[in-house]
Amino acid sequence: MIPKHGKPVGLISSEFACSEVKNPKITSSSLVGATKTFLQSSTTRNLILMKKSTLMKYLKHFLILNLLTWLIIGVSIPFAFTGHPKYKYTDSDWDDFSYVPEYNHSNWNILLDPHSHTLASDGFLTPRQNILWHISMGFNAMVLTDHNTFDNVEEIKLIAREEFNDTIKVLTGLEWTTDRIHMNIILPPDVTQVQYETLITFEAYTYTPTDEEIQDFIQATHDLGGVVTVNHIPWSQDYTTNHPSRQQLFDWGIDYIEVVNWNTYDNESYYFCLDNGLGMITGTDMHAPEPVYCWTTLNATEFTEEAIFNEIKARQTGFIFTGIPSPYPIEHVINPTYIAFYPLIKIGELFDDMYASGILGALFGTLLGYIYGIFIVVEVLLFLLKKLVQVIKEKELFKIKKKN
Repeated sequence: MIPKHGKPVGLISSEFACSEVKNPKITSSSLVGATKTFLQSSTTRNLILMKKSTLMKYLKHFLILNLLTWLIIGVSIPFAFTGHPKYKYTDSDWDDFSYVPEYNHSNWNILLDPHSHTLASDGFLTPRQNILWHISMGFNAMVLTDHNTFDNVEEIKLIAREEFNDTIKVLTGLEWTTDRIHMNIILPPDVTQVQYETLITFEAYTYTPTDEEIQDFIQATHDLGGVVTVNHIPWSQDYTTNHPSRQQLFDWGIDYIEVVNWNTYDNESYYFCLDNGLGMITGTDMHAPEPVYCWTTLNATEFTEEAIFNEIKARQTGFIFTGIPSPYPIEHVINPTYIAFYPLIKIGELFDDMYASGILGALFGTLLGYIYGIFIVVEVLLFLLKKLVQVIKEKELFKIKKKN
């Protein structure tokens, strides 16, 4: 069969063979060059993959470091304030110890602590243990002032009345705790639970009240016949935001300023009170049992809650403070959980100190610098160690091959 173009099927012209089917010669040199190019390309790809793998490994390590760092910080800060107490306390801990400071008994017959806490807020003692500690430290009157709660007030007053009526009197109180100011209130014995519960309008310690809200709280306390004490101003100036000045607080109608808080004497407040006729008061601010530095003194007409409160209301107070702690030989049992969480508690206390310093940002930045610096040094050392191990292995292999 002859196709239309005139040439038999199956025959290939010499022209076509010459022009269309020309194969280049494959030489050994061209093959070697192609192989080298392929190997170079493959090596480059492998290096890129290795670099990416190494980078991802370091990035993974860095992310894990950050996760652990922020997790530890987040957990440790609450532990510093609400973590497990160092000791385990029992009601019998104070059975064999009693201390009373020296003072003029003809001028004073009441040793008052108007500032202490229980388990209802951030204290470590039960109401009964709180009473037992106060009695052992020479107090015969106290005010329970848990943060933003009256939860243990009725219980502790009942215990005092039924079990220790001839030894100590307990008054109703509260520490109004906010991000701007801490104030104690002391209420008359006849104020009912229904009445005093109306004073609590929030519970968060971080609440930031306006000037008007602070004044309203002072007025509401006065409306119930109570008195208002401004607590630990030197501490508050470090830890709170926009703390009102002493003059503002005086103008708003406060009754007292705490001139001694535990072992800290506030000289500026002492002279401000003298100059302005304000009451002066001291407080142990007891959260966990410890030595005492100060006692507020009163001279009550009789040993009753009413008579003691009347002296407080009249601002007829003195105080004992020498700057020297009382004896406290009691050895409480160590709490095992405190030991278990000790590192977290101490890390939390570190951040607490940073915050109090006033340069939290700079100190925290320095801490992160140390953490990341140590991370880099460790990664470099691990890299060098890995290289060293690799070199040693290669030398060993070379020796083995040489022997064979």
